[in-house]
Amino acid sequence: MIVADTNVLSEPLRPAPDPQVLAWLADHSGELAVTTLTVGELFYGAQRLPPGRRREHLLTAVEAIVSSAGDRLLPYDSPAARQYGLLRARREAAGHAVSVEDTMIAAICLAGGHELATRNTRDFADTGVVLHDPWTQ
Repeated sequence: MIVADTNVLSEPLRPAPDPQVLAWLADHSGELAVTTLTVGELFYGAQRLPPGRRREHLLTAVEAIVSSAGDRLLPYDSPAARQYGLLRARREAAGHAVSVEDTMIAAICLAGGHELATRNTRDFADTGVVLHDPWTQ
């Protein structure tokens, strides 16, 4: 499976989404998964908007992502927590900046043997996760 990062899942929700990303998502729709962390980031992004139609549209879209994910909604569980500890310690020892959320997403991928689709490949470059950038592929 390929885990879709927040920036990948939010791209189709933009007023003018990148056609290349839309095509990439269509080509890989059967193999995509989403983490509970990404769902939280999507809900957070929608809730930051002022009340109104745009916010309600985004909240509905996030709910649709959650309901359509089914068993492809990946939790941050005990195996991921173990990977997180290893990965964060290794990244800090190497002097790399550590984002807690990105490290948790990478840990979920590592624990499950999943790849990751993200625009922020630089943030995940040293994690050992196989990366895809839908903006360039």
